[in-house]
Amino acid sequence: MQYPAPSPAEIEAAARILFEEARFYRWFPIATDSYEIFAESNPIGVAELRGIAERMLMAAAHTKWGTRLR
Repeated sequence: MQYPAPSPAEIEAAARILFEEARFYRWFPIATDSYEIFAESNPIGVAELRGIAERMLMAAAHTKWGTRLR
């Protein structure tokens, strides 16, 4: 059984939270004050954050429905 993937809006919201946490814990050096500036200056970094967020949301959905990830 397959479950719907997270929507782009859900992925974006989760990526923004991940960005804020990364800034707070100084996981990577950022000299910007906003996600928008970061997105404009580092498209690869934003794509990676979105990918991580999507995988986290997928794992949560699979856990909720009691299925296993591959």
